[in-house]
Amino acid sequence: MPMDNVAPSAMRVVYYEAASMLAEVVYTVPSGKVFVLTAWTISNEMWQNPTVRLLRDDERVAIARIADPERAYVHMTFPTGIAFGPGVRLVLDAPPNSCQHYFYGYEVDAA
Repeated sequence: MPMDNVAPSAMRVVYYEAASMLAEVVYTVPSGKVFVLTAWTISNEMWQNPTVRLLRDDERVAIARIADPERAYVHMTFPTGIAFGPGVRLVLDAPPNSCQHYFYGYEVDAA
């Protein structure tokens, strides 16, 4: 579904700051909905270059690395989106205390 056809009320921005665990649940898709991830921004103010994996429950769907710590962020877009079904969890597999994460996308009714 092109973003042009998404109602503003369906758009989502999920903010998450990695804390002290290696695998953390960021968001659980509500029952009856599908969350489509269209972009992911990672910011790191600690001058690190972490590698971070995004999981759909326990399946890896994306990986990011801040290769240049002086740049301090990375932004990725997913033009066709990465879909997360009803009840599915977005899980970060990241070093402890590593980054701030912004997940952009939209929710639609599950078929």
